[in-house]
Formats: sequence, structure tokens, C-alpha cells
Amino acid sequence: MDNAMEKLNRCFALVFPKLNPSEYATANAQRISAWDSIAHLTLLTLIGEEFGRDVDFEEFEGATSYQALAQALQPQEAFTGSQIKA
Repeated sequence: MDNAMEKLNRCFALVFPKLNPSEYATANAQRISAWDSIAHLTLLTLIGEEFGRDVDFEEFEGATSYQALAQALQPQEAFTGSQIKA
């Protein structure tokens, strides 16, 4: 498991302590009754702390599943010389 997934798992463990770690990958707000707006804000705050970045809450507003959060946390692709237009 890579470092980013370990960090995300730690955040989920703190916010959803009753959730079995084997269920993280399929976790979403519709399936987990404890995933309300307060839990979502808490999760995003922990993600910001764990990943050492400022979290734009609007950017993550629709990220209401483990998979969506993992995807949103993927690093932006770096620009290559061929993508930069003068």
C-alpha cells in the first residue's frame, strides 16, 4: 500500500472507527450512516492535516466516497514542455 493510501486510511479510521478497514475502498456517504456533513468536514480537515495541504472544501464537496477522495488527492500532472504554449 502506498503512503497516500495509508494516510487516507488513517483519516477514515479516526472519523469512522466502527468501519472495518477492509470496507474503506467501498465506503461512501450513502452506505455509511455516520457520514454526515459534520463527519465530511472532519474528514476533510484530517486529510488536510495528514497530507500537509490546504483543503479547498468546495473542491472536495462532491467527493463523498473513499475512491473519490483518493482520486482527488492524486497529484496534478506536471506540465511538460510540449504542453506549454508561448
